[in-house]
Amino acid sequence: MRTDTIIKLPLRARRKRLPTIAGQPRGTVFGIVWNAFALPPNGLCYVVQFVGRSRVAVLGVVLSTGCVYPVTAPVRELPESTAAALELSGSVRAEGGEVFARDASGSLERVARYRGTVAGGMQEVVDESTPGRSMPYREFLASMYLEHCVFSPRSAGAGRQMQATQASEQGVSNTPVTLFRDFGQAALSDAIATLLYRIEARERPLGIEQYARRVLSRIDLPRLRALTAQSGVTLARIESMGGFYLNFDRASVSADDFAFLLGVEAALNRLSHVLDRIGAGLEAIFSSPDEQVCSELDWDGLRSTVAQVDKLLSDGGRGHCAMSAPGTVSAQLGGEWDVRMHFTELCEHLNMLVRLEYLFDYDARSGEIAVQFRAPDIDAVPYEAYDAHLSAWRTLDDQARARVARELGCRMGMVLAAAAFSASPRVSGCRVDAMGTDGTDSMYRFERSEFLVRFVPLAHRLADEPLEGAAAIEALRSAREVSGSFAPIADRLLRCDPALDDRPLPEGLKNLLCADTAQELNVMDPPNDAYRARLDEIRATTEGDPDAAESSLHSLVEEMEASCVEVELLAPHPVQSQFCENQLGRIILPLLIDDRTTRIHRVPDALFMARQDLCNMYVRFGAYERALVEARKLVDIAATSMQAHFTLISVLARLKRYDEVIDVAKHGLRVAFDRESIAYLLYRLAFAYWNQGDQLVALACYRLVPRGEQISPVAYEEESELMRRLGVEGRLGLVQATAIAQAADIPINPMPELFNQVADAAVQLMDEGFLHIAARCVYCMWRMHGADELGVLSKSLLWVTG
Repeated sequence: MRTDTIIKLPLRARRKRLPTIAGQPRGTVFGIVWNAFALPPNGLCYVVQFVGRSRVAVLGVVLSTGCVYPVTAPVRELPESTAAALELSGSVRAEGGEVFARDASGSLERVARYRGTVAGGMQEVVDESTPGRSMPYREFLASMYLEHCVFSPRSAGAGRQMQATQASEQGVSNTPVTLFRDFGQAALSDAIATLLYRIEARERPLGIEQYARRVLSRIDLPRLRALTAQSGVTLARIESMGGFYLNFDRASVSADDFAFLLGVEAALNRLSHVLDRIGAGLEAIFSSPDEQVCSELDWDGLRSTVAQVDKLLSDGGRGHCAMSAPGTVSAQLGGEWDVRMHFTELCEHLNMLVRLEYLFDYDARSGEIAVQFRAPDIDAVPYEAYDAHLSAWRTLDDQARARVARELGCRMGMVLAAAAFSASPRVSGCRVDAMGTDGTDSMYRFERSEFLVRFVPLAHRLADEPLEGAAAIEALRSAREVSGSFAPIADRLLRCDPALDDRPLPEGLKNLLCADTAQELNVMDPPNDAYRARLDEIRATTEGDPDAAESSLHSLVEEMEASCVEVELLAPHPVQSQFCENQLGRIILPLLIDDRTTRIHRVPDALFMARQDLCNMYVRFGAYERALVEARKLVDIAATSMQAHFTLISVLARLKRYDEVIDVAKHGLRVAFDRESIAYLLYRLAFAYWNQGDQLVALACYRLVPRGEQISPVAYEEESELMRRLGVEGRLGLVQATAIAQAADIPINPMPELFNQVADAAVQLMDEGFLHIAARCVYCMWRMHGADELGVLSKSLLWVTG
């Protein structure tokens, strides 16, 4: 065998990792293996460097005679010309002695003293009062050999063993190398281009740099630049999965461009994975394995994706949902929230190296989870692989890469099935749909018992099987379903729209939501609403005859208000008539109600719209006082409506009643959950405080306006002008601005009571089987909290409920 061969360990091999040794290159792992290969007479084990999960580079062989010989491959006989590189003095059964290493001239030189016996453990003696760590005989000799013969420059022969293998250090850089130095700051195309330029400019780039050049030079940078300009491509780092994520406008990219961008993302994550494997992470490095080893680590990361099956099921599926109580109410163990959220949490902490996008549903009756994920395509697969046997790089054609991508998709499917079974013992089956970019689907069905008995051991074996062998494709043939399409599987009743759902709510939800049935949570007008039809008729006459339109609007408003008053008077319990512009507005409405026995009568949409039309009409004609009357009534009948608050604030600002603007904006912030509304209300607060003469609070409000919203640039310009007038050079710090705002009784979003209201509703609604409304609550939680798990869960629930 060649001296630079990396060898795959058989399944029967035993291995032991050694602790870090003086002189050991950063990011490398060394140890001993036995029961793996043939050994020479008196051979005990091989000293190796681990490369990936199941591959090693052989550096030496330990004998029971107290010697270590330099070898670069398994041997049955030691060559007569080979001398031991390391020897123990005297009998190995003695209670102590000396360690000798062979130097470049071939002479043995004493390098250490040891204490102990073969049976009782051995340790290096630094001085009489400071013995080293006690280690078993094999490990002690291996450590001495690595320290004094491999890492030490003393030996010209054995000391170059590591340099003669692919697991060797490619070199050492005098200056720190940070591969992703400019990533996240410059445009992605520029960051890649400058990285490639830096590598080309180096006389002796490190192995990881050479491999990065090999991977990234395949990216079409002009295409990436065009897509960045067109779709706003930006790079983010997701710490929970330890990987990169590309953000871009999906609506503006074609299917081919989408696959291309995910391929770029996969290339970055594969390189990041290699850096993690060599112990560098995103930190600066001075040395690395050579390019060929980096390639092996890259491929090992992809093929060992399936190793996560073992990790997921290591606790027997008895893990629990981390977000079981996002608010003040705990989810039912094994209930809808627990199973769905736990599955999402497990999936969101997977690192597949390629993007994992998925939808799922859960049927509590059958205990089945159905999950559909986007299968990887050839853009996510390396173009090249290093063949250690041929000592040459091999280019994969499109057909080979397509086969590798399909194999990787099968392994990802097994991981998702493992996540499903790990989510809860109640999950008895899992259906996995791998959706190809060409629209084709590969669907697999797993039963829990069969998966645990058959597919978990298979996953363990597949972690060491090359992707090109297509072992998973073949193994999953028996699980593949040839018919059927991916669709929601939850009971239709649980997915019912609240407008059609007359099921009673449990007591906890009745008090939380001020409602007795799910139908009372509906915020939508019935189809062909008569009031809405009449409003449309009036609107058609507004331009031609505004006076008549005004009179008709007042008549319509009076009629609708009378109907609301009638409901309130005839009800046996307190009733408030309220308009909610969306489902979340109805969920958070009880925060503004002191008596939770109060029930809500839904105001017709036409009543809110008619009053808004009257307000806008008066503003257009400069009748601001009359507009103010209508605007106040808007907030009265729509206490959670952002549009109502914006309208009233606009009218008050025209009348320069800035003290009232402040009160209304604060009220709005109590029930605002989306960034756009929060940004606008804070902007209005800032301008009002400025005009009230409280410039410090104004600066604090400007500082708290979220970035990236429509009003943000305007707020920033006004803040800069105010700072210029005050002679202030730097913006307030975020902590300082928050403290100033809180001292002024300005709600800081998200308000804890607001989030708890929505979270408690989401948990209970889901556990009680009201998935339609729960989906909207989870979406709101995601908007407020920003957790990826909530985003995926809301996306799946919204797909399930329509």
